[in-house]
Amino acid sequence: MKLIEAKDEQFVFHFAKRERLLLTHVLRLYPVGSGAIAPLSKSGDEQKLAEHEAALAEALAENRAEQKRLVDAFLGEEGRFDEDNRGYRLRLSVGQVRWLLQVLNEIRGGRWVQLGRPPELAALVMAGQVEPVAEMEICAFFQTQLLSALASVQ
Repeated sequence: MKLIEAKDEQFVFHFAKRERLLLTHVLRLYPVGSGAIAPLSKSGDEQKLAEHEAALAEALAENRAEQKRLVDAFLGEEGRFDEDNRGYRLRLSVGQVRWLLQVLNEIRGGRWVQLGRPPELAALVMAGQVEPVAEMEICAFFQTQLLSALASVQ
C-alpha cells in the first residue's frame, strides 16, 4: 500500500493485489468483539451498574451492526478498488481514512482481547497462534500507512 496522491482532502492509494486481499480479509473479520472490553466500575450500586452495563452493551451492539453494514458496503461498492496494470487504486476521503482507522483498530484490539491481552505477541506465535497475531500485524500495517497519509497533509 502506497500513497500516490493527496490533494483536496482526498487520498489515492496503490495496492498490490496481495495487499488488497489482506485488507479485505481483515475487514471481513469485523466485528471481532461482542461487548465492552472491561466493566464500567468495580464498585458502586450493583443494580445501577447492571443497568448501565446493559445500556452500554445495547449501544455497542447497535454501533457494531451499523459499522458492519458500512464495512460490507465499503467492500461491496463497485469500483471501490479500481484495477490497473500494477494492482489497484483506492480513493478515500479524509473521513473515510479516519473511519477505516477506527475499524482496523477495533479489529486489532478485538483480536488482542480474544488472545487474552498478552503483553507480548511472540510467545503466542511460538504457541501456534499465528493467524490472529498475523491479522493484528496486518491491521497495524494498514493503520500505519493511513496515519502517514493523514500526517502528510497536516
